[in-house]
Order: sequence, then C-alpha cells, then structure tokens
Amino acid sequence: MSTTYFILTKHSADDVARDENNQLVFLNSKASYILPANNLPYYIQHGLFEKALIEWCKQFCKQGTVLDIGAHTGTYSIALANSAAKVHSFEPQKMTFYALCGSIALSNAQNVTAHNVALGANTQVGTMTLNIRSHDGGGSSLQSFADPVLAQEQVEVRTLDSYNFRNITFIKMDVEDNELNVLKGATQTIKQNNYPTIIFESNHENKPLFSYIIDTLGYGAVLPISGVSNMFLTEPPKNQNQNQNQNQNQKQSQPVKIDEKSYYESLGIR
Repeated sequence: MSTTYFILTKHSADDVARDENNQLVFLNSKASYILPANNLPYYIQHGLFEKALIEWCKQFCKQGTVLDIGAHTGTYSIALANSAAKVHSFEPQKMTFYALCGSIALSNAQNVTAHNVALGANTQVGTMTLNIRSHDGGGSSLQSFADPVLAQEQVEVRTLDSYNFRNITFIKMDVEDNELNVLKGATQTIKQNNYPTIIFESNHENKPLFSYIIDTLGYGAVLPISGVSNMFLTEPPKNQNQNQNQNQNQKQSQPVKIDEKSYYESLGIR
C-alpha cells in the first residue's frame, strides 16, 4: 500500500473548527526533509548538511540493509533509501524522532523503519538520560560535555546486537561520543555481516575508539574522509579479498568536496 500525504496547517490547535485560515501544502516530490527552522539561514545558503558526503556514501549501500545511527530528522535515511533494500534509522530524542517519522511519511519511503531508541553497550541497556545540547535536536548525547545542557530526556537504550539484522552493507554513526559504546554492543552484528563499511563522527582523535575498531573488531584501518574534518571511514579487514579491497579503496580515497563550514560550527557548539 502506498499513501501520499499533504499538509493542512492552522494557526493553532484551538482553530480546529475554523477554516478561513487553513493552508494546504502538497509536496510534489519523492524526497521531503523536515528540518529545524532555527537553522533556516544555513539551509538556504548551503542546502542539506553534508550533501556531498551523503552522495558519496551511496556507493557503499549496494541495495543492502543500511543503518542510520543518530538519524536526526532523516537526511541520510531519506537520501540513501533508493540505494538500499532497507534502512533502519535510530533517533532517541522524542521530538526529533517525530520529525524523522514525518520525513519518512512525506517521502513515502516505505523501506525506511524508524526506531525511537538509543544504541549502546550492554552496560548501558535500559533507561538512560539523554542530554539535549542544541535547539535543533542535533548534538544530543548519552555522554556529558562542558557546554550547557538545554534539557534532558529519559530514553530507551538497546544494543545493536539485540536486533539480529542481516545483510548490512553500510552503517552511518553520529552519536556524540557514544560511538565506542555503540560498537561494543554491535560486535556480533558487525562480524556476522562481514564487516560492513562504517562512517562515523569523531570530533577529536579518539584512540580508544580507533583501537577498538582495528584491534577488537578487526577492521583494517580507520581512514579520515578528505574534505570533512570530523568524519572517518573503516577499511575492510586485511584478510579480505585483496582485489576487492583495492577496488574499494580506490573509490574510498576519492576526496569529498565540502565547501561549507561544519554544521555544528555554524551553531556555535563546536
């Protein structure tokens, strides 16, 4: 079943019986992104955040299962949906999750499933406090930072291994310094799915994270992505087919041209 949606707006919920101020918006497109209004100037000037990186990531999806861990309102999930058989999007913050679901519905992205869950290690499973650090829903974390916490929510935490996903080809992970814990809870999944390509954010040289990826999980290396100062890419294990690795590395080494400054730098929290 395929349902196409339009948007009807009113000044407030109190105007439900009044129609003189109704506005109807029909989005005649196959990709609709609900984005935070407080960042409108950024989107007007630059378009989607990390758009060049997202386009570059399509090569890794291979019509398999894609995981968007820290999905925000769904920019990666929607943009990669046509390159994947399935997309599973994880976003723990309540209102951001609702915007993610809206993006999925408006885009009629039937192969995208949203999960209102934070991923972490076995030691984090249960209920934890999510620290909300910006008005747009980005930057929220299970970890503590020096910058002010605007609000907090209690969120469910599960391990990725608890889902038993199959045919994973690509993982995007942006969970604000909880990446190591996510991977600790994903070890079986990663190995059972033959070491899918992972791109992840790290705003500093995180030696414990990089060491875990290489020494414990068994990836060949962690590579910085050209043109993006805080994003990294996993290299397949050394014992995988060398010809396949050589061809893949030739693609991976292509620079990603990013001509806009960091999204979070534009918000003043980096």
